[in-house]
Amino acid sequence: MTAGIAVSGLACAAGIRTLFSGLGFEVPPGDWLALTGPNGTGKTTLLRAVAGLVRPIAGEVRWNGAPRRVSSPEWHAACLFQGHAAGWKDNLAAGENLRLQRELDGADRAPPPAELLAWVGLARQAKLPFGRLSAGQRRRVSLARLAASQRPLWLLDEPATALDTAGQTLFGELLDAHLARGGIAIVATHQRLPVSSAPIELSLGDYAGA
Repeated sequence: MTAGIAVSGLACAAGIRTLFSGLGFEVPPGDWLALTGPNGTGKTTLLRAVAGLVRPIAGEVRWNGAPRRVSSPEWHAACLFQGHAAGWKDNLAAGENLRLQRELDGADRAPPPAELLAWVGLARQAKLPFGRLSAGQRRRVSLARLAASQRPLWLLDEPATALDTAGQTLFGELLDAHLARGGIAIVATHQRLPVSSAPIELSLGDYAGA
């Protein structure tokens, strides 16, 4: 494989407990991987290991055929990681949060925050402090961040949690558009997502360590 993300022989631990070992997969451009498994099997840890936020105890991550270098500008420009705690500031307005995040993500060509928030149904909440938003509205701000993203690799941890049916549909449209541009996604999820293309499926329960 010369394009996309490839993982081989990956093993990660939590303290002295091995979460999984011998894990491998490949995701080419235009495809996505649905990461499933019971709670505690290491879905979040796997995403963070691929992103370079935690160090695995074994294995290799390759990006476009070359070993991924966590400190390289190319990797930072390629990878968007969005976890449960997305780094939003409770005291900043939703629009201010999105403007700051758009700058950090290097999404200079994205539409303005007000337009992105209107698209996800939060036009009236743009000036509200983030801390006053409901759980579902906070997730919609995260959808607006994805809509602004120009990075080819998305690593997403339970992105549809707390979203209603309309919000889940918005997420499906975002992911469909990302894949149509040749993007790649690895999505940890406990639910079926409304995405047009079928995912590559990986259950961490099959790689559980001792």
